[in-house]
Amino acid sequence: MLTGHYGPAFIIKATNKKIPLWMLFLAVQLPDIIWDTLILAGIEKARINPSLPSNPLEIYYMPYSHGLVSTVLYSLAVVGVLMLVPNIRRHKAIAWWCGAAVFSHWLLDFLSHRPDLPILGDTSLKIGLGLWNCPVWATVIEVALFLGSAIWYAVSVGGFRRRATWLFWIFVAISVATSCIHSEAIPFTTPYPIAIFALVYYVLSTLTIYFVERNQLRTN
Repeated sequence: MLTGHYGPAFIIKATNKKIPLWMLFLAVQLPDIIWDTLILAGIEKARINPSLPSNPLEIYYMPYSHGLVSTVLYSLAVVGVLMLVPNIRRHKAIAWWCGAAVFSHWLLDFLSHRPDLPILGDTSLKIGLGLWNCPVWATVIEVALFLGSAIWYAVSVGGFRRRATWLFWIFVAISVATSCIHSEAIPFTTPYPIAIFALVYYVLSTLTIYFVERNQLRTN
């Protein structure tokens, strides 16, 4: 799951307008940002297995980025760091919602991943419900989560100025198309290009949503 992780960010923003959406975009992808970085550094391990449905990544060593305990610690760390920011300290809900956004990543990965999510460290106990093994349902659920929450967000904030409107819906369309790409369409033989693509996608997505949010027609 790549774009589906933005679903909780849109939902949280739609329910609490004080939280910057770009901040939530970074929060929901934090475990994957860490994973991409550790993959490129050679610390965590994965390989490409084209025979796997939906997603060809066979992730066999990721004790730091996607462990249940480590993700809880990342969530609490985000809350703690944000509490040091004066403007956010006066609105503590922002910090706690961002922490919840970080943990939402693990919950959605638990739904989609095969049993490769460790509880703590690189233990033999790894979990995951394996939605990726059902390609059609994996795509339908991810697209429905992303698209439904994006529409809810756009409606809840009252729309955007013209250029921002076009940019937002182009971003949505590209993200939906990305969600529909299955393993047979991925030409890579190592996980490194995937990690680079994901990092670039996160940066561009965050910058896009920052511009869009600054061009809302009104603020509730």
